[in-house]
Amino acid sequence: MNLIYESWIPVKRQDGTREKVAPWRITDFTEGKSPIVAIASPRPDFDGALVQFLIGLLQTTCTPSESGWWDWREKPPSPKTLCERFATVERAFEIQGKTAFMQDWTSSDLSKELNVSDLLIEAPGEKTQKDNTDHFIKRGRVEQMCLLCAATALFTLQTNAPSGGQGHRTSLRGGGPLCTLVLGDTLWETCWRNVLMDARYYAAADPDKFGEADRFPWLARTRTSEPASPTKTTGPVDVHPDQQFWGMPRRIRLQIRDLEKPSCCDLCGAEARKVCRHAVTKNYGVNYEGFAHPLSPHYVKDGVPNPVHPQPGGVGYRHWLGLVENSMDGNLERRPAKVIEQFRSVVREDARLWAFGFDMDNMKARCWYDAIMPILAVPSEMHEVFKGQVERLVRGASWVAQILRWRIKDVLLAQDDNRGDLSFIQNHFWASTESTFYEHIRHLRDILSMSKGEVAVLESWHAALRVAAFSVFDHYAQVGDFDGADPRRIAKARNDLKKALNDKKLRQLLGLSQPVHQKS
Repeated sequence: MNLIYESWIPVKRQDGTREKVAPWRITDFTEGKSPIVAIASPRPDFDGALVQFLIGLLQTTCTPSESGWWDWREKPPSPKTLCERFATVERAFEIQGKTAFMQDWTSSDLSKELNVSDLLIEAPGEKTQKDNTDHFIKRGRVEQMCLLCAATALFTLQTNAPSGGQGHRTSLRGGGPLCTLVLGDTLWETCWRNVLMDARYYAAADPDKFGEADRFPWLARTRTSEPASPTKTTGPVDVHPDQQFWGMPRRIRLQIRDLEKPSCCDLCGAEARKVCRHAVTKNYGVNYEGFAHPLSPHYVKDGVPNPVHPQPGGVGYRHWLGLVENSMDGNLERRPAKVIEQFRSVVREDARLWAFGFDMDNMKARCWYDAIMPILAVPSEMHEVFKGQVERLVRGASWVAQILRWRIKDVLLAQDDNRGDLSFIQNHFWASTESTFYEHIRHLRDILSMSKGEVAVLESWHAALRVAAFSVFDHYAQVGDFDGADPRRIAKARNDLKKALNDKKLRQLLGLSQPVHQKS
């Protein structure tokens, strides 16, 4: 079974119909069919992984020149053309056999058995099951997968692999990386907008690293990473750039069973005669270091780019600058993904950014985050002014969020009890002001050419922050429900919040002058 030719990717068309297609069919709307608009798998992490699979396949087989990138943007290639391109790497995409997709070459070395559910990132770990503490995500819910779901789960794990104990390596971007893509109206547009042009993609490529195994590591013996091994780490100079999309940090081999009668896959519900119930594994797979993956934003620490990972609270407008363009946060530089930078510098038009990824706490998946935010095209002569004003908007909101948390803490917690995680208050505030923020930065972009036109936007944002802060305060302080709270403490905390929001500090953060009070 070959992943190039098999109809295995679940998709949704514009007319609402769903089906499974082979990768090369993502442009078959050119034959008069309703366009494919999105991946439609049983899980959101599979959706994100499969989009990256398609982008990786396009980047691997179709890396374009700048003119070629524009040609396919204006007129997508036919399914036949894509099939011919993808066929050049078909050997690397067999699910079974000696060189099975994303699986270790030397299966005889692998001895530790896993349940197939262990391929799912949120599955309870070995210690959790041993201690019987899998209270929220139970074991035994996925006991078998069809080959196609198993292949997807394996790719998702290798792409996002968290730490898994001694020698069990994380993904090329670390455990649970944040991925940011330029979102299109169709699946083809989403994929092609995130393929780098050749000058950007091959900029640092080593001409001696163009072999098949340099691109697809499962086509040769694993470059293992035992402590004394000369291949303890693998950097960009050691492999072809394509391996960024096909990294194999985990040494795994799927155990495929042939059934006499079809049986249902516990993930997608499809009946299959070939299923996977177990896998075998071994530690010390490929240990990647130093890669700046084109689909992830990075922060620069000590001159070294490090991939960004989702944190508690999710992805929102407070991260917008670092995801869309370079931004400084103190001494920390934040850089957008290379595909975002290419789109903004070459296309220069408004679009949407799709950010997604796991928030990981070492081995444990705390949450899956998924967000869409705007990419705004700003005239180059206005760029620095615009960025500076956006930073003011975010700084002002951050200050209000902190003040709001303190004042609600005064209501909810007694003075002698300062314990308790109240980050949900700030998250509520950020969420309640998100759409308003994007309205304000669009307006800011549109009026920057006007003399001092930004002042009106800043004043409007100041007022919006005040309204949102009082709304969130009243929600959590339970104003009017005096059976559950101390009315005196509520009144004092609300008054303190009002004083803070009227204080000159907020206006200073927003770059606004202080109001002039007329003497009577």
